[in-house]
Amino acid sequence: MFCPNLLGSRSWNHGAYNPATKLWYSHGMEVCNTVTGAKQGEVEAINGLSLGLSEITLVDPPGKKADGYLAAFEPISGKVKWKKRFELPPISSVLTTGGGLVFTGDMRGNLYAFDADNGNELWSFAAGSGARGGPVSYAVNGKQYVVIPTGLGSHVPGFLAGAFPQIKNLPGGAALIAFTLD
Repeated sequence: MFCPNLLGSRSWNHGAYNPATKLWYSHGMEVCNTVTGAKQGEVEAINGLSLGLSEITLVDPPGKKADGYLAAFEPISGKVKWKKRFELPPISSVLTTGGGLVFTGDMRGNLYAFDADNGNELWSFAAGSGARGGPVSYAVNGKQYVVIPTGLGSHVPGFLAGAFPQIKNLPGGAALIAFTLD
């Protein structure tokens, strides 16, 4: 067994640094693997992935259930200022704004805004399909917008289904959802 799993301990999608709070916001996952050597020869895909040499199984970390999180880190010391746990590892990117917000989404299709200083949830929206891409903020004629793409896809949800079987039942579909900030 080894931890973190072969996908790593943090989401591959980008985090975000906020110069006002001096914090780095990033997703992570706490999931381990067991690896069993396989005979040489053809190996079938395991949980959607085959490295051709081993059987790889996602498992809970010792002493706890596998999960994911969004956290605010002090980038020099690595100290965690706050952390929000998610039953399923969030695999979207993170956006932080000059107004002190942190935007992200989860695999269940919930989009969130958190307070950048303390991690309190300020807003959520049920988008209907999991967030996988990166939120973007822009302004037009003095009005600020946040756009968040949704739609599960890629190799990661399929592979993570080994530890989180409920991923197989999450809705697909894709949309680009825009919000205004007041």
